[in-house]
Amino acid sequence: MRVFINAWAIGRDPEKWENPEEFYPERFANNSSVDFKGNDFELIPFGAGQRRCPGIHFANSAINLALASLLRHFDWELPYGRRGEELDMEEGSGIAVHLKSRLVVIAKSRFA
Repeated sequence: MRVFINAWAIGRDPEKWENPEEFYPERFANNSSVDFKGNDFELIPFGAGQRRCPGIHFANSAINLALASLLRHFDWELPYGRRGEELDMEEGSGIAVHLKSRLVVIAKSRFA
């Protein structure tokens, strides 16, 4: 017998998350009650239980380092004077979550 965990549905449970379809990463800031490691099953991006991803700690460290490097070395702006409120943040469908429309930004080196 196989048991599948619907991680997509768990991450969008309206009983657990306010406005679950809205992109709002600030909901995790300073919120120690959310366990992204999958132990409490409220958010399980790396799977759960005995078969969860063994690279969870490496992945989190690598993503943090890459993002910090990009933020440290570049200033970011939208092209053609667009404002953030004008962006289409609707999600597309597929195996991984992605934006329906491509996000285009301009990176300007801080050290040039």
